[in-house]
Amino acid sequence: MKILCISNYYPPYFEGGYELSVQESMDYLSSRGHEIHVLCGHKGFPKVNTKDLDFSTPEVHRYLQYIDYLHASVFNKHLTEIHNYRTCIRACKIINPDIVYFGNQKAISLAPVLAVQKLSIPRVFDMGDDWMKPYYGPGAKKALYRWIKRTLPCFVGGAVHLCTVISVSHWLAEELKALYDADDVHIVPRAVRLTASPLRPFTPPLRFLFAGRIEPQKGLHILIEAAGIVKESYPDFCVDVYGDGDPEYYENCRRMISDHLLTDVFHFKGFKASLKDFLPSYNVMIMPTMTKEAFGRVVIEAMAAGLIVIATNAFGPAEIIDNGIDSMLFERGNPQSLAQCIIDLLNSPLHIIEDMRNQAMKKIATRYEISLVKNEVEIIMENQIRKAKMRLE
Repeated sequence: MKILCISNYYPPYFEGGYELSVQESMDYLSSRGHEIHVLCGHKGFPKVNTKDLDFSTPEVHRYLQYIDYLHASVFNKHLTEIHNYRTCIRACKIINPDIVYFGNQKAISLAPVLAVQKLSIPRVFDMGDDWMKPYYGPGAKKALYRWIKRTLPCFVGGAVHLCTVISVSHWLAEELKALYDADDVHIVPRAVRLTASPLRPFTPPLRFLFAGRIEPQKGLHILIEAAGIVKESYPDFCVDVYGDGDPEYYENCRRMISDHLLTDVFHFKGFKASLKDFLPSYNVMIMPTMTKEAFGRVVIEAMAAGLIVIATNAFGPAEIIDNGIDSMLFERGNPQSLAQCIIDLLNSPLHIIEDMRNQAMKKIATRYEISLVKNEVEIIMENQIRKAKMRLE
């Protein structure tokens, strides 16, 4: 296959696990002998004029432009959409891909999708979250703007046909169907590479960590309240916190910790670009997320490293974890429920903890190992190309 991947970012520039997973797919498909071209935004590179665009070699082309949806004027949005539309048209005509693989389209507009639709090229959508939402927001003003863009020839507009979708979870798949009439939807989770190193035996005490952006949606405040409950029975309980984020929320969490007399419980370690370097030093990851996690890549990364994960019993994490078997789930937004999970784990005998860790690693090896998952992606893409050829015959 000759594949054109279109995404907003591409490593080494990325915002999260979504972009990393897109790269993993492209790397796997390249290793299988497929020809890969990547078209993405210009992060880390200067903007390029349309006349200077070069698609002559398979590589990462950072030619797309971004829209600042909070501050940009309608005119600036329009110019970016026109640029991205024309860039994708030119890329497709020069590369002549067998299929287009859409990653995260956030901030680059719907222009790339509309360009590929216009050329009737087979395509798949890797939906790692609902990036469609900003483009289909509620309100009469936005609806009018969409109508204008569909109607007037000087604008880039039209209906997106979300067809042949790779959804990372069942709940997201159902939401995409309900909101956007997504069709031909396949459930393919995120993946993780397994290390050859053996699982180190557990030796007490349990070491806990929180890893994620420090912002309200990630629920650090829930963990702080739960820690106050746990500390009453386990005065030596402590958590290392990895991440950065919202400065105001960060300070609020610091105040909560001080007010609850928990300064000896929480140790802030700062932001780390990669989890794999420090995960093996811990036994338990706590994920008290409040957001609608599409999947929860951090969950499988932790489980692959032999950690038990205590996560919110909702959305992506709830589809990964078998509660009490390979990790633990607690009621969303409930500090008492989280505290009880932590206490139950602290009270568990050694063989129970070891069994849970082994079950976690077994699940990753049999369902989320990268070659297994990416092989599913390859099959979906090959079938899509085959169907397109049959329609032409």
